[in-house]
Amino acid sequence: MTIDQILRLLEEAQASLAKNALQQPQDRDAFEYGRTVGMYAGLEHAKDVIVSMVADRERKEYDF
Repeated sequence: MTIDQILRLLEEAQASLAKNALQQPQDRDAFEYGRTVGMYAGLEHAKDVIVSMVADRERKEYDF
């Protein structure tokens, strides 16, 4: 599995989470809203970490 595929899967998970949250907003309480926002933010953070790791690796390979 490539980095691009992993990032795409994370983005798909984010889109699915957002879509589900918006489809039934009346069934959500404050806890569920916070959980959903936290999950979305966690997926975004995972994407950022992966991109940063790849950039660091490429920078180190370039320096040698």
